[in-house]
Amino acid sequence: MKTLSTKSDRHALMARISNLVPESEPIAGTLTAPRMLCHIADQIAVALGDITGSQQDTWVMRTLAKWFVLYAPIRIPFGKVETVSEMLTTEPTDWESDQARFRSLVSRFAGTDRVSAHTVFGKLSHREWGILAAKHIDHHLRQFGA
Repeated sequence: MKTLSTKSDRHALMARISNLVPESEPIAGTLTAPRMLCHIADQIAVALGDITGSQQDTWVMRTLAKWFVLYAPIRIPFGKVETVSEMLTTEPTDWESDQARFRSLVSRFAGTDRVSAHTVFGKLSHREWGILAAKHIDHHLRQFGA
């Protein structure tokens, strides 16, 4: 299972990010490549506690849904899950700066064990955040054919 906690998995995801350009067109969905880059960076910022939001977790989301999303061997279909507003906090600026922010956040994540709660799934361990983030990043990279 891919995770941001593993150096090789982080590097593989970063290489795929490097294949994108601001003009990359999505296969599905409405996000532009710059908006998607800020979105996946915001997820890491939430994990690190840089962006905080209201807890919207329920027992079902903290237990069943969290397990299913983290460990079920399926990919989330495009356009089927709405994100929380906290993960759409940052507006794109310029591509290089937004990529640098993303890389910096991923590097910080890799260098700490401290993580914050997820707005929908509640308390996650660093390992769980790493799995969730890797799946989320992969989802959006696939959305852009990367």
